Amino acid sequence: MPAPNVEKKPGPAETLAASTPDAVGPEKKKREYKNFGYGQETVTDANVDMATIELKAEGLYDKEKVDLETIVLDDVFQLLQCDDQGLTQEEATRRIELFGPNQLESEEQNAFLQFLSFMWNPLSWVMEGAALVGIALLNGQHRPPDWEDFVGIVLLLFINSAIGFYEERNAGNAIKALMDSLAPKAKCKRDGSWSKIESSGLVPGDMVSFKIGDIVPADCRLTEAINVSIDQAALTGESLPQSKKLGDQCFS
Repeated sequence: MPAPNVEKKPGPAETLAASTPDAVGPEKKKREYKNFGYGQETVTDANVDMATIELKAEGLYDKEKVDLETIVLDDVFQLLQCDDQGLTQEEATRRIELFGPNQLESEEQNAFLQFLSFMWNPLSWVMEGAALVGIALLNGQHRPPDWEDFVGIVLLLFINSAIGFYEERNAGNAIKALMDSLAPKAKCKRDGSWSKIESSGLVPGDMVSFKIGDIVPADCRLTEAINVSIDQAALTGESLPQSKKLGDQCFS
């Protein structure tokens, strides 16, 4: 004989649990860790209110409001007015005129001042002083100046300076030619296709590609990364290569 169906009425405790599920048991508080370090949001996850950014034709973005090294990649593309297909050659030419080449500025030393610098050293001071003192002493004895000695000393001074200037200019030109021959190349995407250009020709907004053993041609953000490790010993002093992931920044 089947057992009769009996409907069980909820008791007071069950009624309370059904109506207020959060009231079961004592309230548990989350433990908070302040300044724990690793729980903080990474810089590559920083968000920017794009409504507050003013795009400028002469500067591409307002540098006082945003740092391209810390914002998310989507905002980087928007601020630099580019995409994953890279820039056109026409736009790259316009930007290199606006920002200048991707290289450290170097001042060209004035050749005349460089030549005169060889006359400003202790040995030159002795020779110059001897020429002036010789003329002054002869004039004090009411004798005509010995211009032959004076001209000889000055001529010797000029010859010595000319030899030093010539050797230093030749050494400087040789070093410059060597540096130009060792200038790094960059694999850059222009007009939708990859090509190799001088790294000094890179501009903000360019898409570049590098592989194992390559030198990072410019400061950049990684839009694709597969087992990337970069040697930053020259910048940070770290002896081991540092692992990089999507969105991380790399320094040249």
